[in-house]
Amino acid sequence: MFRRISVLIALQFTAFVFFLLLANGALFLAVDFNAAKRQTHMRLERTMDFINERVHSTEGLQTSFLPPEIRDRIRIMGPDGTVLFNGGLFTMVPLLETKPYLEVRIQNDDYTILTAPLIGRDFSKGYIQIADIERLQYGDLPRRALIYILVSVGISLLTFFVGLFFARRSLKPAEEMVLRLEQFTQDASHELRTPLAAMNSSLDLALKTRKYKQGIASAKEDLHDVSVLVERLLELARLDTYTRTSDVIDASTTMESLVARMQPLAKKRNLTIMGKIEEDIGLYGDSALFKQLVMNLLGNAIKFSFDGGKDIIVTLTRHQLSIQDHGTGITQSALPHLFDRFYQADTSRTNDGFGLGLALVKRIADVHGWNVDVTSRKQEGTTFTVHFSGFKRKKTIS
Repeated sequence: MFRRISVLIALQFTAFVFFLLLANGALFLAVDFNAAKRQTHMRLERTMDFINERVHSTEGLQTSFLPPEIRDRIRIMGPDGTVLFNGGLFTMVPLLETKPYLEVRIQNDDYTILTAPLIGRDFSKGYIQIADIERLQYGDLPRRALIYILVSVGISLLTFFVGLFFARRSLKPAEEMVLRLEQFTQDASHELRTPLAAMNSSLDLALKTRKYKQGIASAKEDLHDVSVLVERLLELARLDTYTRTSDVIDASTTMESLVARMQPLAKKRNLTIMGKIEEDIGLYGDSALFKQLVMNLLGNAIKFSFDGGKDIIVTLTRHQLSIQDHGTGITQSALPHLFDRFYQADTSRTNDGFGLGLALVKRIADVHGWNVDVTSRKQEGTTFTVHFSGFKRKKTIS
């Protein structure tokens, strides 16, 4: 859909540029022709002034004063219209009415003829006609128009591809948002189907067997699962519109608090969380989201560690956060898909999850400009590492 929209935008913009270029070309052609005509008139008038000065300074009407280079383009007539001198060019031109400027075509060339009185010292000596060729010929108009059209087409093609590039670039955020919305809708409809069907079955069974207490309890468990799933999906949806802030997270204090909070949960499985936390670490970002990221990673580390196994090691430096467990590990084939929504590397060990925790971790890292990676070996353990950007010393926090 967005590809079609970007093509339509580029085509509309290209059409606008094309017609603008054509209009510009037509305007310049008209200006060029008018300028050429004015220049022709100025040349004719200068020639006429020169000839009148020579006639005024001589007795009688003579042609010897005419320069050879313009003699062929001059016709001289008496006061009664009798032709007294006919230049070579005017042998092909019949007598013309005495308008100031006339345009004629002679041997496929366009000429302008100036007709003016020929003035002596104290009397009129008749009329003179002077011809000059037009620098821009009307016959050249189709060729010039074709050149303008070809240039306009070339520029328009370039405009189309450039416009298409910028249209796709501008529409990319909207396209990504729509794709995320579609993904959210698909994920929600797919994942809600199973718990809702289970809830419906539990209630049907309760009605059939009249064991209402057991059916309602089972339905409540399914409803709880639905609530958790919807909340996780909404958290992911909210992150799609998250705007990064310049707030500073007191990462050192936050990590110490979270490690202490998760210790009781680890002790239930005879585990210990060992914290190696640098002091005075500050990070630009959202404190609540940072806590959620850490809680998800610590929760996974506890969940997938062996009961009574080795310590979970949490390390915080100014460059990264790493959480290492010594549990079941993840197969190499599963690692590339680990952060996909609803992906579960081993469903036999994740009955109480939806495969959204690590997707949230990845999204939280992305919106903060952090990078998260994972290394793992089956039955040996897993290490999640979050690489930070925008480190800030705690002591500068105001």
